[in-house]
Amino acid sequence: MTGGVCIMEEAQQKAVPPSVLASQALQQLRQPSCILVNLDAVRHNVRVLKGLAGSNTGIMGVVKGSAYGSGLLPVVEVLLEEGVQELSVATVGEGIHLRRQNVQVPITVLGNLLQFEVEDVLKHNLIPTISWASPLTAEPTDSLKYPDGSRLRVAINIDTGMSRYGVQPQDLPALVTTLDNLNVTIASMYTHFQAAINEPEKNKKQLDMFLEATEPYKLRPLTRHVAATTGCVQGIGTNLDFIRPGGAITGLSSGSDEESAGLFAKCGFRPALSVVARPTFFKQLPPGRGIGYDATYQTTTDEWIANLTTGWSDGFSRRLSNTGAVKRVKTGELCPIVGRVSMDSITIRLPEAPAEDDVFQVISDDFDENTSAVGLARILEAAVYEMPGNWSTRLSRVYIKNGSIAKVYHSLDYTC
Repeated sequence: MTGGVCIMEEAQQKAVPPSVLASQALQQLRQPSCILVNLDAVRHNVRVLKGLAGSNTGIMGVVKGSAYGSGLLPVVEVLLEEGVQELSVATVGEGIHLRRQNVQVPITVLGNLLQFEVEDVLKHNLIPTISWASPLTAEPTDSLKYPDGSRLRVAINIDTGMSRYGVQPQDLPALVTTLDNLNVTIASMYTHFQAAINEPEKNKKQLDMFLEATEPYKLRPLTRHVAATTGCVQGIGTNLDFIRPGGAITGLSSGSDEESAGLFAKCGFRPALSVVARPTFFKQLPPGRGIGYDATYQTTTDEWIANLTTGWSDGFSRRLSNTGAVKRVKTGELCPIVGRVSMDSITIRLPEAPAEDDVFQVISDDFDENTSAVGLARILEAAVYEMPGNWSTRLSRVYIKNGSIAKVYHSLDYTC
């Protein structure tokens, strides 16, 4: 993420409760809603991951999709501070962005390499994923080198069951031979698990297939990795050369079902992202008033109704109309969303008029079944990663580090 303004002040160095930080953020922004990202939670999660990995296993941090919606560069900064050795992204463009921000560690691109990407991969010293050799065989062999003269390094994705990208295990020897003939260095071999956290036996079968396929190459100077967030929680493949967590870095479970989310939470992960807001208007309405577009909610008694300035244009699902809720920070009580989630606003029902300092969490940084990323994903039958990943840049972002507000990215002035 770029476009931030550093605002570390001596008075902010002392840690304060999250509710106070939310109030401080909104007051400092002079805005009624914002996205909060707690980088201390990211640091904590990296340390949890280290505890789940083998003693000789490194971390390749997956930061694709703006670090799963939490912001690419602020998250990467913490990962590097914590000694994460390598990074991976989904696209060549993401890798180029990191290089332009002077990130020097090895970066693997997980998406399958295409021929027109070869030039950029070489120019920016990226490690592309190979499922077949055709993008490289179409290039002059002597051109497959980085600016420093070293030969191109690639990662081989082996399809052990995901059935998306990846070379079939029986075709791996031929691919390795072709790469050797091209004098291309194989930096790593990996696979990706298909099954959920609560289905470990399926992923164990994939691990066995992977180990069998890569056995002939384990003495080569290459690394092997299989455990993304799901594998880390299951303890499957966590003793290889790397673990490859993504969502876990920012405290996001790879599954929204109750069992998977519970197993994830028990590991000690802490969600980093929340969306907070203060009412911009409130009133008490009599019975029989229709709220919002199409009057999909009708008051049944005298009801306090408040507006929060966030909507589907920011990333909050319209499907939460009349089904979702927000969390009142000072009491923890749930306040239901009434009426349509509109482009710029949601309306909530309160038990009484809000106080001037009332703050509400639209997405909470916990595992609440109604308001957290995992809870919302379960309600919407969506992926947990969608919940923070769908948010646009219209809401300002505030980053917490060392218990204090560390950086602000103002509305529309940043890129994720």
